[in-house]
Amino acid sequence: MGGKPKAKGVAVQECGIGLVDVRFDEDQLAFKAPALIKHEPLTETERAVAVQLCGIDEDALVEAVHIENGPRWQLLRLRSAADVLAAKPASSAPLGTDLGLAGPHPSNARRDWELRAFFADTHKRFVEDPVTGSFNAGVAMHLFGEGLVEGSFVAGQGQVVGADGLIACEQDPSGAIWIGGTCRMISNGGVLEMPFSGG
Repeated sequence: MGGKPKAKGVAVQECGIGLVDVRFDEDQLAFKAPALIKHEPLTETERAVAVQLCGIDEDALVEAVHIENGPRWQLLRLRSAADVLAAKPASSAPLGTDLGLAGPHPSNARRDWELRAFFADTHKRFVEDPVTGSFNAGVAMHLFGEGLVEGSFVAGQGQVVGADGLIACEQDPSGAIWIGGTCRMISNGGVLEMPFSGG
């Protein structure tokens, strides 16, 4: 506690995957996407299970790949953002399931890509996350690495669960990929202590 960053505007955070650079300025934080641990196509069996759990139209599926970067994310890249938003995921999934969808918006949209991320909680409920840093990082690593995007793009996430996440994804001149955004507090609360009167 109380340490100062060695480089101005950059701190290092220790995470499960190792040390991660975090860049910050007055209104935005961004972290450097870690290298992918596993980056290869899903097997036919994995692909079939992922399609079923995510509740997508298989005709909309462009590719299915591992983008593991700590969490064992599996990415289903769809033909459009509309296909991503139309998905009807299952209510439950095996523990350890980390699945996500990504599809491009039309060129005139506020966002470039739409993402949704699902994981199985401790009760095996298949939960949708409003905004997911690790999944956005994996998707960005894949999209930049495959030449599907250049320079920077904005990802949207959370529409289906009532959020409006906008994630800035950028590849700097060195090739490093940064995932950033701004958090705004909407509400704040605490625990109200009530006097106890025995009787």
